[in-house]
Amino acid sequence: MTFRSIFSLACCAAALLSPASAAPRPGDAKLRDDLDVAYNTWRLHLLRGNYDGWRATTSAYRQVKVRNLAVSEKRPFPASLFRQPMAPPALAPLMYVGSVVNGPTAAATYYGKVDLGLDQEPTDSNALVLLFTHENGKWKYDQARFFNLTRLPAVKERLKRGDASVLMEQDGFQPLGKIPAVPPVCPPPKYIAKILVDCPGRTVQANVNNISLHEFDNTRLAEVISGGLRDGTNSLTLNFSDSPNGKKGAVLVEVYIMPETPGYLPARAFSYFVPPQAQPKSGPVLINVTPELLKTMEPKTSSPQAAAGK
Repeated sequence: MTFRSIFSLACCAAALLSPASAAPRPGDAKLRDDLDVAYNTWRLHLLRGNYDGWRATTSAYRQVKVRNLAVSEKRPFPASLFRQPMAPPALAPLMYVGSVVNGPTAAATYYGKVDLGLDQEPTDSNALVLLFTHENGKWKYDQARFFNLTRLPAVKERLKRGDASVLMEQDGFQPLGKIPAVPPVCPPPKYIAKILVDCPGRTVQANVNNISLHEFDNTRLAEVISGGLRDGTNSLTLNFSDSPNGKKGAVLVEVYIMPETPGYLPARAFSYFVPPQAQPKSGPVLINVTPELLKTMEPKTSSPQAAAGK
């Protein structure tokens, strides 16, 4: 399992662009203590390999997302939960800047040398934003955002000074605003699969087999399909809408079966391309996984001798 699936680490700098609306609460000592305790308790359970403790301190949404990703990539769960190349960073070396609360969600921002346990000296140009949801009367850890501020010197300096007003002006420091719906628990996949979407200036919602739900906004991104694909007919429903972000461009949606045999190639099970000026069509389509499609994953031989194993 990737570290992002556990720590849910979003690494970016360009996201710090849009103004925000929720108010920061840097002076609320109790809120800071509550969020610190929620994260540090979650972190301790993860480092100690305590699955029951991890579940108790993780948001309901994130629990299922992490489980589904592991199962969909055919990795053991929960064992793979605790086999990570990176570690969730300690808060003690970092400077607390402030927190933003929006409905039942919160975001706490820290500045400094964020150590991800990669045996690399961290720089002092980092911001760590921890996201939480309030469930059953308690704050639960959900995910984190990690920002390298090298290209945002003004934001870096304001955070370094402890200027919490920057949290109002940059949406990268904002919480979700609402608790995401818990996704369906997926079955083990027959085939590991991914959906790739390139949608400048558009928002694309995808539903695969009424199990795997995805949303892409003005981005190029691939995500693992929960439950993967199965032999025969698979359903895919696409919904397209204009995005307030970015300039409209060509839209591409592709679904791939991912190889599990070394040397094999991904098989493209579905492809939908729309030129920049055309309007994508929303609606259901079918994806058929056939023996012929699976054969395209086999590596091509370069000569009759290679085909004969000579």
